[in-house]
Amino acid sequence: MLRDALEFWNPWWRGDTRSLKGLVDRACIDEVRPWFARKEILVITGVRRSGKSSVMQLLIRECLATATAGQVLYINLDDLALEEATVQEIIEEHERLMAPSGKRYIFLDELQRKPGWERWLKRYYDGSPDMKFVVSGSNSSLLMTEYSTYLTGRETSFVLFPLDFREFVHFHGIVPDSEIALVSNRLRLQRLLEEYIRYGGFPEVVLEEDPATKTGILKGYLSAILAHDVMARFEVREKGKLERLATFLTTNVGKEVGTKSLGRMLDLNSSTVQEYLDHFRDAYLLFQVNHFSYSLKAQYTYPRKVYCVDTGLRNAVSFRFSEDAGRLMENVVFLKLMRTGAVYYWREGTAEVDFVVQQGLEVTRLVQSCYDLSDPKVRKREEAALVKAMVHFKLGMGTIVTWDEEGERKEGDLVIRYRPLWRWLLE
Repeated sequence: MLRDALEFWNPWWRGDTRSLKGLVDRACIDEVRPWFARKEILVITGVRRSGKSSVMQLLIRECLATATAGQVLYINLDDLALEEATVQEIIEEHERLMAPSGKRYIFLDELQRKPGWERWLKRYYDGSPDMKFVVSGSNSSLLMTEYSTYLTGRETSFVLFPLDFREFVHFHGIVPDSEIALVSNRLRLQRLLEEYIRYGGFPEVVLEEDPATKTGILKGYLSAILAHDVMARFEVREKGKLERLATFLTTNVGKEVGTKSLGRMLDLNSSTVQEYLDHFRDAYLLFQVNHFSYSLKAQYTYPRKVYCVDTGLRNAVSFRFSEDAGRLMENVVFLKLMRTGAVYYWREGTAEVDFVVQQGLEVTRLVQSCYDLSDPKVRKREEAALVKAMVHFKLGMGTIVTWDEEGERKEGDLVIRYRPLWRWLLE
């Protein structure tokens, strides 16, 4: 059974490379590639179905340009045929089957399925300099804490998310690399943005054309994340309550939540609610945004806001799309900002700014998300809050992301930039 599984997952051993053709490059590949040439174990983590396996396949395709087929081993450890096999047994079977010479490239997908994997990788890393390991997993705590004592200094990690909007439009044949390309494709980009917000950026969903099938796939993803990456992983007993919490938070992105109020709603104590929130974060499903403060204690005195890793997941379990356009837009803004630094919200009195981005010890960006500024009261509120925050953080510029407004306005020495969402996402 082990040999059959290895032969199934490595069709290039028999000269079949069809599975490696037609792969679409991901933006992260240029960042990953230099590390692939080094000895360190390359760890790719991220939400289930975000494209980790495809990135591995892209690297395999590059390997096969210079290495023999037998030097490359790929295994997806979600395969039930491998349930009883250890990492050592898989690698030893590869050696017996292919007798590879020279450097070996070992790709282990969804490695969290194998308890004790970090000890075996340390052993091979220290004792077999001709082995290059690329591993993936769908849980951040597995790949960032539990293995740290074994692999410190022996690995480098990358987090992969569903497609951002730039990658999304690439998938649709638009390369937004110049002002001419942006202007000439403006209407199409706006239509694609609506589709992106509705169905999200999971690659398989993006490539599917039928709307009902897209929704069905997304519902399946959410069920799999909860079942495999949360409930099974953390041995959750209150499965029904956890599912209700996930549904509530997913359909209420951008709203303030407190563990006590959520606990009362679900008949759970607040510490259990916080555990569940942390499980969602570790599975890359839902992210918590704290109020900005240099004091950690002060951060936790305020409610948090929660955002979903993909708006398509949110819409798959909600019947409110058009009426929640502002919240969905805010979620998309968050997803871009979270890739650039630590993200918070800020409030002082009645003034509130949606996003404060901190890089290192410095606050570097202030961003408001507002779907429509046509109401003078709304405009005044958003601008006043942003100006107050700019003064507070000593920043000369702040941004208001809207659906379609573009321009800038000076408030004394301060500058407020207005950017339509489609353009801002492509900057």
